[in-house]
Amino acid sequence: MSQSVQGYTHNGPVGCSLPFDTKNLNGKTAIVTGGANGLGEGYVRALVAEGVNVCIADLNEEKGKKLEAELKGTKYIQCNTAIWEDQAHLFHEAVSFSPTGKIHYVVANAGIHRPDEVFLYSGDDQEPQKPDLSTIDVNIQGTLYTAKLASHYFIKQNGQKPSPQQEDTCLVLIGSGAAFLDCPRAPQYCASKWAMRGIMHSLRRTAFYYGSRVNIISPWYVKTNILSEEAFAHVSSLGVVLATVEDAGQCLLRILSDTGINGHSIFVSGRKWAAQGYMDLDLEDYAGSPLIQEIQEDQVKSAPAELGLFV
Repeated sequence: MSQSVQGYTHNGPVGCSLPFDTKNLNGKTAIVTGGANGLGEGYVRALVAEGVNVCIADLNEEKGKKLEAELKGTKYIQCNTAIWEDQAHLFHEAVSFSPTGKIHYVVANAGIHRPDEVFLYSGDDQEPQKPDLSTIDVNIQGTLYTAKLASHYFIKQNGQKPSPQQEDTCLVLIGSGAAFLDCPRAPQYCASKWAMRGIMHSLRRTAFYYGSRVNIISPWYVKTNILSEEAFAHVSSLGVVLATVEDAGQCLLRILSDTGINGHSIFVSGRKWAAQGYMDLDLEDYAGSPLIQEIQEDQVKSAPAELGLFV
């Protein structure tokens, strides 16, 4: 692990245009939630192509079983990530499926985007109605379940003290352009994607104690079933260049293959802005602001990372 004693040191943005070697991924085991279609399927395909054994967790049994039948080295497990028992079962099954009995990578991809009722106006003559917060249940609560289970198994495998014997493990959270851009009329979705950054910032300084890393992939518009065909057609008609599922998969491989990447969020940008389709916008630190760096130092004084995982 190329980590400092604090578990995280900002050394500038990840060099996303650099070539990378994926040979260290071969034979490892990964979980991808929401892995039966869209970006999740793209992550699964990218991993399998590099010899990773993949547990595909998804509610859609038809698509999940079809993908399992197509891709050698995969196992489909039906899972509603908003239900703790489903995810606990998923991780048990992943350990049994793994040739080594270990889980190395967890991609917390499952998420939804629904019409948002938080700021829906009920009308002058109506009382405001309780909004449907199911987007929060899936995107935040479900991801926290995934993060807890991932950290449990990573700690169980590697212990709580850094050592050369620890095997690299990595939790990859899925953000969005909505994690750092203004996206009107979608407060739950935006809140849930900003939350991924909060989870990562909470983990990145201490995850190294159990040989682990945590990073975020934040996709731009990618044509999947998260939005309707009409919505994507409208976006494209305005001149917006979409990103691709394939580039998102390569972004994942870039993160997993380099054990020095910890505490970063990588934007799957589309090739309009980056030749390889993804880039590190370097948003998670404030190198140009000595004041914020000083505030950060004071923030962790009462419970410094050197004290370990549990204080």
